[in-house]
This record gives sequence, C-alpha cells and structure tokens, in this order.
Amino acid sequence: MDENNEVSDLAEEESAEDQTLTFGAASFLNDMSSDMIAPIWPTFLNSYLGLSYLIVGFIDGLALTITSLSKLGAGYLSDRTGKRKSFIEAGYFLSMISRIGFAFSRGFLGIAIAKSMDRLGKIRGPPRDAMVAGEVKQKQRGKAFGILRAMDSAGALAGAIIAFLLFSYLGYIGIILLATFPAACSVIIISVLIKEKRGKDVFKGVSFRNLNRDLKLFFLASTLFALATFSYSFLILFAQDYYTVYILPLLYIIFTLSDAVSAYPFGVASDRFGRKPILILGFLFLALTSAWAHFANDWLTIIPLFALFGLSAGALTPVQTTLVADLVEPERRASIIGAFQMVIGVAALPAGLVIGYLWETFGSLIAFDFSLIMAFIAILIMMLIRVKEPSDGQITSSGDPQLS
Repeated sequence: MDENNEVSDLAEEESAEDQTLTFGAASFLNDMSSDMIAPIWPTFLNSYLGLSYLIVGFIDGLALTITSLSKLGAGYLSDRTGKRKSFIEAGYFLSMISRIGFAFSRGFLGIAIAKSMDRLGKIRGPPRDAMVAGEVKQKQRGKAFGILRAMDSAGALAGAIIAFLLFSYLGYIGIILLATFPAACSVIIISVLIKEKRGKDVFKGVSFRNLNRDLKLFFLASTLFALATFSYSFLILFAQDYYTVYILPLLYIIFTLSDAVSAYPFGVASDRFGRKPILILGFLFLALTSAWAHFANDWLTIIPLFALFGLSAGALTPVQTTLVADLVEPERRASIIGAFQMVIGVAALPAGLVIGYLWETFGSLIAFDFSLIMAFIAILIMMLIRVKEPSDGQITSSGDPQLS
C-alpha cells in the first residue's frame, strides 16, 4: 500500500512539473513577444510618436492598473466557476492581438487602447498561478513560481536580443509585427497541451475579513512599494543621453538577464530561508537602484542601474505571489492573488503620474529620490511582519491562525 502511495505521489509530482514547464513554455514565447517590443517601447512613445514623459508615465501606470483590475476579475470568476484554462487562453489571445494594434497606432488614443488590450491579457495570471499552486506541494511552491519567472525572464531576454539584432533593419513597426508570431505560438501551446481538472474547492467569495494581520501588513507594504516603483521606461529614457537608440536594447538585455538568472534562485531561497528576507532584499534592490542614479553619469555607470532593477524584479515577482498563496485557503486562492495584484497594480497609475511629473518638473534625480523614500517606508513595514517557517515547510503567520 505504501509503495502504491509513493508511486501515486511521484506520478502527481511529475504531472505537476510537466504542467509547470508547459506554462513556462507559453510564458517564454509570450514574453519573447512582449520583450521584442519592450526595449524600443519608451523611445517608440517618446521619439517616434512624440509623447511626453508625463504621458509615458501615464500609459505605463494605466497599463499596470488595468492589469491589476483584470486580474482581480479573472481571479474572482475563475474561483466562482471553478474554471482556469479558458481565462488563460483568452489572456494569451488578447496579448497577441494587441501587437497588431501597436503597429497601426499613430497617437495617444490608439496606443492607450492597444496597451489596455495587451494588459487585459493578464487575466491569465491568477488562474494560472492558482493551477500551479494547487498542483505542487507548498514546500515546493517557491521553486515552481521561480521556474515560471525564470522562463518568463528567459523569454524576455530572447526577445530583447532579437530586438537588438533586428531593430536597425526592421525599425519600430517591423519589430512590433514580428512579435505577433511567438505570441500566437503561446496561444496554441495552452490550447493543446494544458488539461484542466475540475477543482473540488467550494467557492466562498472574495472577502478580506478573515485575512490575518501579517498578510494585511504585506498588502500595505507592497502597495507603498508599488508607489515607489518606476517603470523600466524611465530607466531607458534616463540612459538615452549616453547611448544611441540602437544600443539601448542592450541595457534592457542586462535588466532581463539579471531578472532571469536570479528569479529561480530567489524562489528556491524563499523555500529554504523564508519569504520575508527575500522580499526585503527585493525592496532594497529598488532602493539601491534609485540611490545609484545619483552616481550614474556616463555609459559605464549607467549599467548597474539595470542590473539592480533586474535583481529587484527577480526577487519579488515569484516570492510575492508565493507568500499570498501560502497564507490563503485554496478555495479563495485565485481571488486573493488577483486582489493582491490589483491592489499593488492600482498604485502604479498614481506612481507613474507622480514620477513622470517630478521628472518633467524637477528632474530625474528628484523622481528617483521619491522612489527611494517610499521604498524605505515599505521596508520598515515589512519588518513588522511576523512570519515563521515550521519544519514541514508550512508557512504561517506567527500572530494568527493559519488559514489554509
């Protein structure tokens, strides 16, 4: 009987790993598509379309806000219906179609609509994360989400390299249209290879009433940190005084490489050493990025900005979701993950506007100073969180009963 159970457990682990890798492959291709555009996106808006720094900040902030609202809705509906795959398929499809919108937009309105469609594609996030979290054991979740983040970032790296190699030949519109093809492949992978199991969890609705103290503090710290976070677009625009437009994608490659190589180790480290220290480290990396901007005054000293920014993303993206998944019961997991991502994403719109306004009015260094101050406030709140790591890997709040 024990042997049969061991064989069954091993088969389940292999199935969960295969599904994680399939999701990772789709993410790789979609991020390749996104990040063929990402390195040229800031100059596409600012130089090619003539949009101001404030409008760039608004578009990036609006994009993150729409992302977050769509994730909340998708998480809620996914839990309510017990379905995951249909939301994931629709999300990848919307992202694919948005690429065509970018290519044919010639001003603010068209770009805003296409970018909104692209971000609505993020409805795939909470259902996918809930599927992954439900398939793997809790003590291996950091590793699983680290794999997903690493493949996301590897795709981003591949896309950035393609943009660097082909931009001088294809130009803005050619690169954007080329990006449609890997996005289409991601839709096919999800449609053909992902098999959905009907969940047994009973939907309880979205409620913050029973969230424990430490998760509420984490919501607050993450919101303040979101207010501190500038988009990579501002780093690209900060660097354009020292690099030609054809070389700027190399800096984005440094950012994505730093993110890609650190995401998996940070995810595994969070399983071993706890979520909290890794998250604080991620916050510190953003603070260091903002502080370093004061010393970046030539082509060489610009480079650490992108490496530090990538380390911040690599530490935070897998571990934030993992901590939320740890502290919420399965039947509300997609909803609360979506709600968490909504809360921090909604903060991105005022963050983009404030940083864009400070940049245009007082200069880039004042904008970075604002980010630095807000990041340190978020770190102080993170230090108030009490999360312990029992020996069986079950992560709980030390001050409140475990919910899951």
